[in-house]
Amino acid sequence: MIAELVMHVFVCHAAPDRDAAARLRADLAQIGRQVALDRGEPNGPQWWDTVLSRIRRCAVFVFVVSPDSVRSPGCLAELRYAAALGKPLAAVRLGAAKFPAELADAAVIDAGGSTAERIPRLRATIDAFPPPGSLPQPLPPEPPVPYLEVYRSRLDQPVLDQTTQLSIMTDLRSRLLDPKQRAGAWSLLVGLRRRPDVAPPVAATLENILAPGWQPDPERRVERRYWDGQAWTTLVRHDGREFNERRTPPPETTWEADTPAPAAHRRASAPRTTPRRKTRWVLVGLAVAVTAAGGAVAALVLPGVTAADDDPVKAARTFVDAVNTEDVADLRAVTCERVRGQAADVFVDLGPLTLEQVNESTDPVTFTVVTTNVVGGELEQRVFPLIRESGEWRVCAP
Repeated sequence: MIAELVMHVFVCHAAPDRDAAARLRADLAQIGRQVALDRGEPNGPQWWDTVLSRIRRCAVFVFVVSPDSVRSPGCLAELRYAAALGKPLAAVRLGAAKFPAELADAAVIDAGGSTAERIPRLRATIDAFPPPGSLPQPLPPEPPVPYLEVYRSRLDQPVLDQTTQLSIMTDLRSRLLDPKQRAGAWSLLVGLRRRPDVAPPVAATLENILAPGWQPDPERRVERRYWDGQAWTTLVRHDGREFNERRTPPPETTWEADTPAPAAHRRASAPRTTPRRKTRWVLVGLAVAVTAAGGAVAALVLPGVTAADDDPVKAARTFVDAVNTEDVADLRAVTCERVRGQAADVFVDLGPLTLEQVNESTDPVTFTVVTTNVVGGELEQRVFPLIRESGEWRVCAP
């Protein structure tokens, strides 16, 4: 084990710097050093555990400093973990990039020049480091996986046990504190909640995390957007005003290099553990209308309550989403027989809609939506009846 430690050099670099890292690895091999490379990108489900294990075992941690590596969450997480472990640090500079604070006292490796020039300098730098000492006890906390794609691949697995679900939920919840990762983490939490095998304790916590309320806008175009417990709505807050954007609600948030989820996935209903109530407040109760210019709305935010699959809330939610996405097939599937043939003509032009509440105390059951008057720009409330046909909830015209 000691011999393996002495020989092991960990080289951390960003993907665009792979050529320079490969040359450094070859130079290290010439001076008899075993090298582990990590380019700061995920490449498998066990990638992060393997990376941290290799950092703990290394004798020297070498960071390739470049404009890409100093912006890489993975590279920076590895560097900070190595520093917390007390590993000897060395740096190789590529391009004009400021050294991270952890490298303030690091040895700088000059990787320029011919092989005959580089090898003696590299040997002198590496040999100057003292033999590796013992790891600190207790070990510093392991940094969480720095890339959200890893969680997405885990959520794609057909079966997840409760322990794994709890671990994923805890990690993603911590990402909500990072503005750069919040939108992606929120979307993944929604995906976790939709799993058919979600464990009851996990589902209960997810209901609290994803409860209706004002949240930072996932698109970062306005300050706040209202999350109705199932989807992002058109109600927003910005510069001290509350107003309706008069646009289709944004799709479930994605992150860089991702594509929006298909509409059918966005409409999928989540498993619920919340008790049913006669009146389900899904979004907000409007107190005054918006002005013609789209002025402020006085709103009363009420507790959001959602429902199980066999529930009028699901039918109302599907109807609103079908109108907003102009999905005629889904619209016909959720409308009653009396208006099904004219569903596209009757309902599509109503959008965009925001579901406000479902009231099961009326006969028939009704639900209320908020829309924007295309002429005056004012918010309007509309009420639609829900009836049972063939054992399913269906929307009918008023």
